[in-house]
Amino acid sequence: MTKLSLTNKLLLAGAGATFVFAASPSQAAVINISDFTGWQQIGNVSFSSNNQQATLSSGGVADAAIESFLGLANGALDAFNSQNTISGSAIRNTIAVEAGDVLRFNWQFLAGDYLPYNDFSFYSIGSSLDKLADVQLVGNFGETASQTSYTFTTGGTYTIGFGAINTLDESLASELIIGGSGDSEPVPEPITIIGSLTAGAFGVALRRQKKQQQKATSEA
Repeated sequence: MTKLSLTNKLLLAGAGATFVFAASPSQAAVINISDFTGWQQIGNVSFSSNNQQATLSSGGVADAAIESFLGLANGALDAFNSQNTISGSAIRNTIAVEAGDVLRFNWQFLAGDYLPYNDFSFYSIGSSLDKLADVQLVGNFGETASQTSYTFTTGGTYTIGFGAINTLDESLASELIIGGSGDSEPVPEPITIIGSLTAGAFGVALRRQKKQQQKATSEA
């Protein structure tokens, strides 16, 4: 069976992750993110009382500060989303892994905005970015939840990050929730999104009107 070095064990213990061995011939480790004790944060972030859930708002600090915090290249968020990013929030931690280890986490994205303001959420492994969800995926003021797994092909020490980002403006904020009970649901099919939007059209109109009023006030 693959043995962890003492350094790896200490890094994982401080990473707010539950480390278990998967039942497979290779004995790859499964790292379940279920404890955010010791995680660093920037922007508008809150943790549950037992540190098992983190909530990130897309209203926080400038996008350049998020890139610096996560060790991303300047302008990486703009290029990643093909739209001007404005602000956001993020969390990070460092773990040591071996090739074949699997990172697993539950997440939920709540869009607090409408298109064309395509707010989005993501996770990062080192300098690599992967999108979780955005307004375009879930629909105006929509939401979705799921579980994501990432397999490390090369062993080493990695900075793991999560972020929620505002695009084009800051009038309304979206949220990314990481961790929690572990309950998850699939990304809704397009027909489901359309049905939800039809049923909530009145609420969407009210929130759009509120955003327009906020803009008018700020520009006055």
